[in-house]
Amino acid sequence: MKLLVQGDDYGFTRGVTYGLLEAIDNGVLTCTGMFTNMEIAPWAAQFIKERPNFCFGIDFNIVSGPSVCDPKEIPHLVDENGEFIRSGARMKDPMFATEEGRRAMFPYDECYKELRAQYDRFVELTGRKPGYLHAHSLMHEHYMEAIRQISKETGIGFSMDMTGGDEWATGLKLIRNQKDSSLNKKVFDPMAQLNKEPLKDVLENSDYYLSHEYAMIGGHPGYVDADLLRLTTLSLERCKDLDMVVSPVFKKWIEDNNVELIDYYTLGNPR
Repeated sequence: MKLLVQGDDYGFTRGVTYGLLEAIDNGVLTCTGMFTNMEIAPWAAQFIKERPNFCFGIDFNIVSGPSVCDPKEIPHLVDENGEFIRSGARMKDPMFATEEGRRAMFPYDECYKELRAQYDRFVELTGRKPGYLHAHSLMHEHYMEAIRQISKETGIGFSMDMTGGDEWATGLKLIRNQKDSSLNKKVFDPMAQLNKEPLKDVLENSDYYLSHEYAMIGGHPGYVDADLLRLTTLSLERCKDLDMVVSPVFKKWIEDNNVELIDYYTLGNPR
């Protein structure tokens, strides 16, 4: 079995970034996606340059932090301060409940303009193309369409399309089949997040993963800092995800089962 281990939100905060670097240098993480819109993106980019062989992709972000575009160019996506409107606020808006309302909230032209600006900023900051394209949080129709258009323009694969086939075992598919599984499920209660056991979930579902040709185990490894608590409710579980990817137990499971670690370059994305 070939295993892709993905960690999201590189460059979100300094704590998250340091945690992901720990997962890269001392764990089994094989790829991570960068938030290029965050103010610390230039700082985070320096560590990418120091790791030329690691697969750094881009996590397209339109629900947290400032926009890369001039806010006047994307008025439906940002608030009066030029910050993206949080996903929690979006989901509480009655417009979000209907297809027509969602489409009006996220105009395609604005989504494409911002995502293309985030892509171009990745190249500018790192001096290279992202290893893959990835979606973050709300999977809105126009947002997904814009990612696929950028994938078409650049020749860089979209993660969800690359790992969606029947030959792939993923945590998302597992959740759909086992409604009581907590694997990769977003939990917003702080204590519930601390009670998550991602490594236990993986080991208990070992047969599911090993029965497939490919598997993708994803999460949000990172250290928790004050900025993270301010920016998102998906916070405390990050330390549990980090603990999993650096765990000697997880490493032994990989070794004992002759699992081959891969990334999106392995799957054919250009370097």
